[in-house]
Amino acid sequence: MDNLNLYSVLGVAQNATADDIKKNYRKLAKEFHPDKNPKAGDKFKEISFAYEILSDPAKRRIYDRYGIRGLQEGAEGGAESSTFFSQWFGGRPDGRVMIKLELTLEEIYMGDSKKTVEYMRQKLCDNCRGDGGPQEGRENCEACNGGGHIPAFAFMGMNAFDVSCATCDGRGFIIKKSMQCKTCSGSGFVEEQMKRDVMIERGVPNMLKLPFVQEGHQLRNGEFGDLYVVIVQADHSVFRRRHANLYMGDLEINLTEALCGYTHCFKHLNGQNMCMRTKPGEVLRHNQIKMMKGSGMPVFSKPNDHGDLYVQFKVNFPENGFATAAQLTTLESVLPPRENVTMPDGAEEAEMTDYKPQRRRGETDDDDDSQHFEGVQCQTA
Repeated sequence: MDNLNLYSVLGVAQNATADDIKKNYRKLAKEFHPDKNPKAGDKFKEISFAYEILSDPAKRRIYDRYGIRGLQEGAEGGAESSTFFSQWFGGRPDGRVMIKLELTLEEIYMGDSKKTVEYMRQKLCDNCRGDGGPQEGRENCEACNGGGHIPAFAFMGMNAFDVSCATCDGRGFIIKKSMQCKTCSGSGFVEEQMKRDVMIERGVPNMLKLPFVQEGHQLRNGEFGDLYVVIVQADHSVFRRRHANLYMGDLEINLTEALCGYTHCFKHLNGQNMCMRTKPGEVLRHNQIKMMKGSGMPVFSKPNDHGDLYVQFKVNFPENGFATAAQLTTLESVLPPRENVTMPDGAEEAEMTDYKPQRRRGETDDDDDSQHFEGVQCQTA
């Protein structure tokens, strides 16, 4: 299954358009539909599966980068991708090891770095060759009655299926305690300390699973499972992230700054000092959002492209009756003075434009980017 080429299944090139994929799928689906070709059930299943993946831009991107194995383990798609795959071909392989690699937003922004992760995996015991003890020490496993499997039930077509017996690990026997291998205590496995270097790409998504083939636990048949390093994005004190966009909310300003000009400098994730400013007379309203085009995160797989940076302003207004009619004519001299900001040498001045959300068909208020300033969560997919 891992070697199945979905493009070949549909008879299209890897750079095929969505229309090409749909056209070939319809042609093949008619040819191999079980109603017309009862013996082509498996072929029809492959065709349908290939179309489900290649017709979905997100799943197609995962497949192009990591193949079916990456799709199976939910790369970029979390549990949803894994569940989708299991609906077609069943559960995940045994022997997997999953470890977390936490990265700061700065590390994700810069990328092109190497991180080393350490983990423990199990391997067959060299002393007893994975048997757990001598053959004469074996006795029938009572939990599975020597079969190695026990029945289990789930709502998967209302069918019963077998799972490996946890007591004997599917062997059908256990080793008498007095004759157990002292190295592995009769389990047949010992632990092994491992290290793995992980290259961090710019803009890597939160919760992305990076697969490393045959670097997981060793199975009883001698084969090794796979290692999955899960990228976990750490919280940041200034920025919140959603896909390739960054959000910097609740910049508090006074009324003088809102009406007579405002300058704010900050250090971006790449260490570059940036300054935003408005001109005198350009009004900043309470809860107004400004956008800095191309100042967000690098786009994963397209490191030269960037998302946008959104800023929301909170205007602190003075109390009622703070000034007389005469004083109101000289408003700027009455309001708190503006902060005297000196732009650092070499700082990049960002150009801000008004952001006007445009709701697309099917979107709700929850889809509005302005909502993310209230509680932006790290991306999960």
